[in-house]
Amino acid sequence: MRERFRRHPVTAGYLLAVAGLALLMRFVFADGMTAQVRESLSTNPANLADHPVNALLGSAFVLDPADPLVFTVLVLAAVAGCLGAFEREVGPWRAVAVALVGHVGATLVTTAVIAAGAYPADLTHVTDLGVSYVAFAAAGAVTVLLPMVLRGPWMALVVAYPLLTADWYGLVPEFGAVGHVAAAFIGSGCGAFAVHRVYASVGR
Repeated sequence: MRERFRRHPVTAGYLLAVAGLALLMRFVFADGMTAQVRESLSTNPANLADHPVNALLGSAFVLDPADPLVFTVLVLAAVAGCLGAFEREVGPWRAVAVALVGHVGATLVTTAVIAAGAYPADLTHVTDLGVSYVAFAAAGAVTVLLPMVLRGPWMALVVAYPLLTADWYGLVPEFGAVGHVAAAFIGSGCGAFAVHRVYASVGR
């Protein structure tokens, strides 16, 4: 366990923080406090206008109880596997940067789609939080580490999953799916850039 933490400090630390907060919210915090934390850290348009930094950063550490258990397990597995592999290849600081840019970028894309009036309901105060944007950004980031023949199918799978499982509003999928697809593409681009910089620095 100590060796894994030493080799993957960002991934291990992030998962421990997510698990720790989940346990506190489940067994320590009162129900009202737990609900308040979720409402405050949700990256909806109202919170982003009122306290953007807290919402953007904090939302990445809160598991969404509305997500199906299978989805939550897949997301945590993606963080452990994909972010861990990417961190091992490019180092902790670049891994943090790619995960952060993917999470924040996906949130801003989602907010823009909501603000454009793509959905029939008012989503100003909707709950939008969880680890999934980081997971999809990590899944996109590892694309560049795969053999060339597998990169296209891998990205197709990563992008297809949220689109095929989403509810659609005309030609627009639900905002969560928009964020997941955006995170995957942002992660793919940033991941390729980070790996190129690392390889160039060592002459690979």
